[in-house]
Amino acid sequence: MKRVLLSLLLVLPLVRPGFAQAPVAIAPDQPWAEFLGPFPKADSDDGKADLAIVLWHQRTRTAPEVERALSEVKLGLGAYSTALGRAGDGARFPRTAALLDLAGKDVKAVTDELKQHFQRPRPYAADPRVQPAVERETSPSYPSGHATRGLVYALVLAELAPERRDALLVRGRQVGVDRVIGGVHYPSDIEAGQRLALKLASEWLAKPQNRALLEAVRAAEWSSKP
Repeated sequence: MKRVLLSLLLVLPLVRPGFAQAPVAIAPDQPWAEFLGPFPKADSDDGKADLAIVLWHQRTRTAPEVERALSEVKLGLGAYSTALGRAGDGARFPRTAALLDLAGKDVKAVTDELKQHFQRPRPYAADPRVQPAVERETSPSYPSGHATRGLVYALVLAELAPERRDALLVRGRQVGVDRVIGGVHYPSDIEAGQRLALKLASEWLAKPQNRALLEAVRAAEWSSKP
């Protein structure tokens, strides 16, 4: 049952080369904290379930799952190679990698601000039974920055490779789930990050200047089949 609960996160509704012009950042005055709402209190039923899922994954995670989670700590284009159906690396797609980097910086500015607002302790800081399998973070836990960026990157890439959209979205959501498997986030951190990603990606992609950057990348690196 707990694996089913966490797997639902996979199906939630939905120095690199620079550019001549800078991207349009996401508006900093959006009421994102109100949009997300608070995280579950530790002594609530939802808070206890959050921790129980983390501990369950700690007992059942496999070596390949840990290896995948470790590979996503520094998240980039390469994480989406299988979903893209081609090798996604900065050497082959430098402008695509740069576009993700630019979007990621905008997204991180929002998630960092929200983390400081909510100040939720990481699972291993709240309960000594939690032993992470990936690098411990010093930042607060809610919302998950990896979950947010993971899905935002997938949504940006889906604009460039629409025929791979479904696979990309599954991969983008998996990045967030892997943070729970790794023991550094609660499921509710991931759910919040993924909800946030849908809004942030929509806003970022709607900016005319960002659309222009994306179309330039499409023309340069995605106009022909591999």
